Amino acid sequence: TRDKPASEVDLGKVAAQTSGLTGADLANLANEAAIRCGRRGGKELSDEDFNQALERVIAGVESKRILNAHEKEVVAFHEAGHALCAELLPGVDRVHKISIVPRGKALGFTMNLPDEDRYLKTREELLDHMTVLLGGRIAEQLVFGEVTTGASDDLKRVAQVARAMVYDYAMGSPAASQSAVHEGPGAAHSEQFRRVRDEEQQALAFEAQRAAMELISGQREKLDEIAQALLEHEVLEREDID
Repeated sequence: TRDKPASEVDLGKVAAQTSGLTGADLANLANEAAIRCGRRGGKELSDEDFNQALERVIAGVESKRILNAHEKEVVAFHEAGHALCAELLPGVDRVHKISIVPRGKALGFTMNLPDEDRYLKTREELLDHMTVLLGGRIAEQLVFGEVTTGASDDLKRVAQVARAMVYDYAMGSPAASQSAVHEGPGAAHSEQFRRVRDEEQQALAFEAQRAAMELISGQREKLDEIAQALLEHEVLEREDID
């Protein structure tokens, strides 16, 4: 922000919200905030300029898609499912904002941002992360009795995390962890180990799915409350969630 009039902006708060972003991301964020300030005819950048810029940088440009009433309700419960799991699990980044305004390719989003930069994660924290990712799909299943195509990106990310846990971090069962460390001689041996690891990946995803179902069904009233607030206001900030 060196060359930008940002004396009224709480940069400490911006820093807390942007933990994990690269220098290029931060430069992009400051430029987006300045463009928004210019568009509204402002002389000084404001906290709201940065809030809107952060949403654009992380979630994408607001799209022109118009959802019908049922789709809007599904998206509201989907995002409420993510948010509820994140609030109930201590090892997950805090929710800063929930929105059902379509942006980029997403019909809605839940913005989770860490309170500080962290470079190490435990097995439990990665399981919690997968639980949050599956929270949207589980909420849809619980409320509407069926799931939609809206969870496809969540499922891809769950598969990536589960694979990394087994193949890269040896966080599966002892048998799967052993196979990650030692492939063993011969193709048959490798194939057997690969099957063990694939089963382990699936088991980790199922474990996260069960956890999400338990959390959401146990707090069904709170899920409804968050979803209804989203349908009414479209966007919920951290204070609203509290």
